[in-house]
Amino acid sequence: MQVNNSTSSSLLYINDHKKSAEASLGKIVSAKNEQLDNASLALIADAIGNDIGTLSQGLQNATDATSMMQIADGVLSGLSQSAQDLNVLSVQSNSAALSSEQKASLSSKADAIKSSMQDSINNASFNGQAIFGRNMEFSLGESTVTANISNVNVNSLDINSQDSIAEFMKNLDSVRSNVGSTVNALQSSTNSILTQIGSLSSAKSQLSDADIAKESTNFAQQNIMLNASLIAQAHKSSINSAMVSQLLGS
Repeated sequence: MQVNNSTSSSLLYINDHKKSAEASLGKIVSAKNEQLDNASLALIADAIGNDIGTLSQGLQNATDATSMMQIADGVLSGLSQSAQDLNVLSVQSNSAALSSEQKASLSSKADAIKSSMQDSINNASFNGQAIFGRNMEFSLGESTVTANISNVNVNSLDINSQDSIAEFMKNLDSVRSNVGSTVNALQSSTNSILTQIGSLSSAKSQLSDADIAKESTNFAQQNIMLNASLIAQAHKSSINSAMVSQLLGS
């Protein structure tokens, strides 16, 4: 009985090493993890793939939203510069030393600047959608970012009143601050999404793709152990045969 148990145990070891070596070889050849034959693991891999798809679309939405905010900030920057130009004209115009003709000329320049400012506001758009005067919500997959970009009114600007220009610039700073806050929120969300996509991609890769280096090492190790087990079994078989022959001879 001891001889049979020892032989049976050796055969089990040989069989285990053989199966492990064959499994590693299969993964090396196909570069795919055979565990995905398990329906549950396949479903998990598909679910991870869906999550990656959702986050990727959220990333695209964040990119579009950031582009919108960059357009808004560019327009606001131009409006701020124009408002400063109007302020200079206001200081220049409010001088008793100027003639009526000179003041009329400055007023005409101011009107041209205001008209240009209004054109910038009217033309500020993304994909055909106006940017100013809107409350917007951007879906980023698992989160949302909102933006409240107030309309900018240039009608109140008057070079005869520096207070009107100062008030306009104050409102402009408020709108620009909202744009900046939205950009920061979008940037934070973008970084978070990229981290999640990286983690999910790594998890999906571990489920669906074989680690070729790891499997090659395992294949070599299992082959060595398999050969060692076969040699050991052959040696045992030789000893067992000799023992049987000896017993029969006696």
